[in-house]
Amino acid sequence: MRTAVVEDALAGVEAGRRGGFGLVIGVDRTARPATRDALLRHGAHLVVRDLTELLVEAAEGGSP
Repeated sequence: MRTAVVEDALAGVEAGRRGGFGLVIGVDRTARPATRDALLRHGAHLVVRDLTELLVEAAEGGSP
């Protein structure tokens, strides 16, 4: 089974990665490079500013 977690807190992203979720999406509400980098360091596979970015990816045939 494939599972995903969406989280905006560093601790939540890290917990999702440690929990073995297939996809960990970090939401960067600050739009600062340092926050994006921190989410990635804590285990996010993908970082978006807004969840609508995921809809754009799906519509274009990408796989976030």
